[in-house]
Amino acid sequence: MRKFGLLGKKLSHSLSPLLHEVFFEEFGVEAEYNLYEVTETEIDNFKSYMLENSIEGVNITVPYKKAFLDKLDFISDEARAIGAINLLYVKDNKFYGDNTDYYGFKRTLISNQINPSGKRIAIIGRGGASASVYKVLKDMGAEDITFYFRKDKLSKIEFPENIEGDIIINTTPVGMYPNIEDNIVDEQILKKFKIAIDLIYNPLETKFLKIARENGLKTINGMEMLIGQALKTDEILYDIVLSNQLREKIIKKIVKKVKEFYENNGN
Repeated sequence: MRKFGLLGKKLSHSLSPLLHEVFFEEFGVEAEYNLYEVTETEIDNFKSYMLENSIEGVNITVPYKKAFLDKLDFISDEARAIGAINLLYVKDNKFYGDNTDYYGFKRTLISNQINPSGKRIAIIGRGGASASVYKVLKDMGAEDITFYFRKDKLSKIEFPENIEGDIIINTTPVGMYPNIEDNIVDEQILKKFKIAIDLIYNPLETKFLKIARENGLKTINGMEMLIGQALKTDEILYDIVLSNQLREKIIKKIVKKVKEFYENNGN
């Protein structure tokens, strides 16, 4: 039984086990995906814990995406450029780090036929998620990218009066369940764009996306990025490349299970 999991501080609402279990079932492999909640005082011992308990790999979420940057044997170019790791895995007793959020967001753009080259793009937020988004956009040829963010949690984002563009991307947690009525960008700003992307996947339509949709924008939630990074994780851990046909089959199963999960949990 191979062991994988998710490393973070608070993980009770994570969908990660569900996503990876669909992959395990599809391939008929014996594996388990557990949640590892670890405090800041325990994080330095986690690599030893992995070896002692035969844990082959873990995805990493806040606040530990930068905790292992200088403590691994190998780090992918993408993770190094982004400055964050969301996949830590062991191979031949050596530790590797990668950033599958990068692949997840890139696949989101490709599957929705969005070419960022030549587009004017606004990124809302300046946290870890925004770094992955920025790296993907730059690698796909985007040049006109502007960050907008709050100076602190009590302040509002200051947008210029003449703001307009093609794509606006929310990389903040504002609007995430249970605070589903929160929104970080006013309607008057959203109306000046053509495409709105929110990295949040719970709820599937945030207030940010609802307002954008009602104003005629093409809208995309964070579910594709979540699934994309999960499948890239499995490809790396199992050293395989999924065919497009198999990928789509797994994605359909995951989406169905996620919707059932939300319906059963009332959010």
